[in-house]
Amino acid sequence: MEGFGVIKIERVNQLRPGFVYFAHWLDYPDDELRQSTLVADFERDYPQTPQKAAFSAWLTQQQQKSLLTLQQEYANLFDLNKRFTLYLSYYRYQDSRERGQLLAKLKMLYEMFGVAIDGNELADYLPLMLEFLTYGNWQQDPRQQDIALVFQVIEDGTYHILQNQGEYAHEPYLHLVRLLRQELRSCVMTQQEVS
Repeated sequence: MEGFGVIKIERVNQLRPGFVYFAHWLDYPDDELRQSTLVADFERDYPQTPQKAAFSAWLTQQQQKSLLTLQQEYANLFDLNKRFTLYLSYYRYQDSRERGQLLAKLKMLYEMFGVAIDGNELADYLPLMLEFLTYGNWQQDPRQQDIALVFQVIEDGTYHILQNQGEYAHEPYLHLVRLLRQELRSCVMTQQEVS
């Protein structure tokens, strides 16, 4: 995960309104996912990007399902299936000391930019990381490029999720992960942009 690249802070700031939506959509489903105004709210709040229509279509498709069906699909994929976890550093480090160090770095990063972890979630939980990208206060902070660590962990963890997909490739939550990866890539400078 070393040497990830330079973060386009302006682009991250443009996408911030959407990160909280993605955080909720990738967490255990509740009634909020089925609110009748959610698609319109997302359409209003989220900037125009190449993935915006696909995000809206994903949400519309999910809203046609019952809450119980959504919860079963989510649990079958992320809770009852050892191939997939939203604790993203687990894929690389499992329960090693290196993972503990990474979790501590992430927690310090969140606190450095004004976000505290409430509850028992580990700092590498994807919805928590997306909430940090929504609420972190790095404006005018000379350390703002330090958020690259979050992008590194998300890129690495979601890569492993999609590598494990196999017969689960059709699962809606994995489609959302694919879309999110594409969107987050627009926040990182390519080698050509850096040169």
